Formats: sequence, C-alpha cells, structure tokens
Amino acid sequence: MTASDAQAVMTAYEQWYDSKDADTQELIDEIHDRTNFIIDEDEYDAFIDELKAEGITTADEFSDRFYGEWEGVGDHITTKFSEELCDQVYPTDDLPDIYRCAIDFELVWYQSLRYDFYDMEFQGHTYFFHRG
Repeated sequence: MTASDAQAVMTAYEQWYDSKDADTQELIDEIHDRTNFIIDEDEYDAFIDELKAEGITTADEFSDRFYGEWEGVGDHITTKFSEELCDQVYPTDDLPDIYRCAIDFELVWYQSLRYDFYDMEFQGHTYFFHRG
C-alpha cells in the first residue's frame, strides 16, 4: 500500500466516523479499545447492528456487558471461555492435575455460565457478554 493509498483509507475512515452522532462515535471508540478483530467501517457498522439486536446501544452498555473476544467459533470456544473464567474466579493452581483435568468446562458452560453470559458469533470470532 502506497502512502497515498493509506491516506485515502484514513480520509475515508475519518469521513465515515465524522458522519456518526456523538453516541455512536463513543460506542465505536469503546469497541475499538476493547476488541482486536473489528477493523474497518463496514465491520463496525455490522457489529453495531448486532449489538443493537442484543439491546446494547451505548458505549456504557457495551463496557458494562462486554466480557471478551475469542478467535474462532464453536463449542471449543465456549469451553475455553469457561475455563479461563473459572481460572480467574476460582484459581486452580493448587489443584492437582488429576482433578483439574477431570473438570468438563464445556459442561460448566452449558450447566452454569450460559445463564449469566451469552456468546455472539461475528465474522468468524466469538464475543462474550454478561447478560446484564
């Protein structure tokens, strides 16, 4: 990409961003700060539409409910989410591997965590939100 191409891309982004109202700009900024996979104007617009369908319309709502993003989709992602969340809340560093390996984190998701969290798949990635 040449310098003039990069400048054109930046100008287009600035025009797109400036066309949004202040609340939407604040939401875009929050999404930008908290995610890694959403990178262009079309993706932001589509992601914001998905958020609206989930009842998230402001930066504060996003900040309060967003829990993280994971690369990929499927049961293995909710399993990884469950394991990482459990490690944060209930550290198992002192738990012997014989017990730690017996924990079914996929079952933890389906039996417990899915009532407090939900996952949203977007463009090949999974985003987790607290049910608020």
